[in-house]
Amino acid sequence: MTNKVPYVAGLRNIASMYDAFIVDLWGVIYEEQRLCVGVFNALSQLSDAGKQVIFLSNTATRSAQTAKKLERMGVKRYQYRGILTSGEIIYHELKNRVDPFFNNLGRRCFHLGPEKYWQSFADLGYVVVQNIDEADFILLTGTFGTQDTLSKYEPFFKACLSRRLPMICACPDSFVLKDGVPHLAAGAIAAQYQGMGGTVFWHGKPEAAVFEYCVSGFDVSDKSRVAVVGDSLTADMCGANAAGLDALFVAGGIHAKDLGISRGQQPDAERVKMLLDRHDCTVRAVLPAFVW
Repeated sequence: MTNKVPYVAGLRNIASMYDAFIVDLWGVIYEEQRLCVGVFNALSQLSDAGKQVIFLSNTATRSAQTAKKLERMGVKRYQYRGILTSGEIIYHELKNRVDPFFNNLGRRCFHLGPEKYWQSFADLGYVVVQNIDEADFILLTGTFGTQDTLSKYEPFFKACLSRRLPMICACPDSFVLKDGVPHLAAGAIAAQYQGMGGTVFWHGKPEAAVFEYCVSGFDVSDKSRVAVVGDSLTADMCGANAAGLDALFVAGGIHAKDLGISRGQQPDAERVKMLLDRHDCTVRAVLPAFVW
């Protein structure tokens, strides 16, 4: 690697520079229902060294649900300080209705996404309708499997636009890793609706505010001692840049195919540079995976 983007074989080579880490989940800590290789040891080593960890994820599930998922996969509660998800943020926006966008919403919701994600919002008192002609807004929480395509949604969105239905996107990521392959995620669908002229509200990465909120949850006075660890240049690295935090790029995640590597392999320096330039972001270091 060049001096500007050093390659480090594991967190042990860079952990001393930081007191706290904001860490992505999917593609870094786990894929689907399994921890990535080396993650448990890395979290244990960070904990033993007195480092603080907050997980930050663009998922439609709430933080408590995500904590249970981590527990099922073997992550111990002492290994991290907290969790913030985009679903948690949207839940409180829908509950409190302080933001003008939410204050003006009706109570009838067309849920677009797998049924399991609706459970995150079911206790808020909104009425789920099956016909967009009865809806006040669309809540987008996810896609319907790995075969989903943007073209599938176009006729539906045209009908939604005819009623000027606003959309809330609870999962801003455009792609997600499944079996090492990037697949369409809710963020890409929301972007399509927005591109067609629809109004979309989303909160989560890469907004600087969500990273700054995580920083406020650490016992750290100097934010130069906080680093962001993630595999998405768009969500994690650009978000870290926006918040003025050091960015540690996990190369073996969502961009592994772009870099021509598998998880754990060292990427070519020139390919990394080209990828960073394409996404207009900078990183402090490149890691093969979330390993010690």
